[in-house]
Amino acid sequence: MSSESAQRRERKCISCGINISGTNAAKFKCPDCGHLIYRCAKCRKQSNLYECPDCGFMGP
Repeated sequence: MSSESAQRRERKCISCGINISGTNAAKFKCPDCGHLIYRCAKCRKQSNLYECPDCGFMGP
């Protein structure tokens, strides 16, 4: 996987998959492994579940 495709994947909401560029999205590290996670405002507000792609940690 190229670094360009990795950057595109990282800029998507981990819960719904929308592109979060230019939106009111949250960026934070996974509480277990530190992987960088992005979530859109809608998924945060609705407390949609997410799963870390590195360690499998699940959060609201």
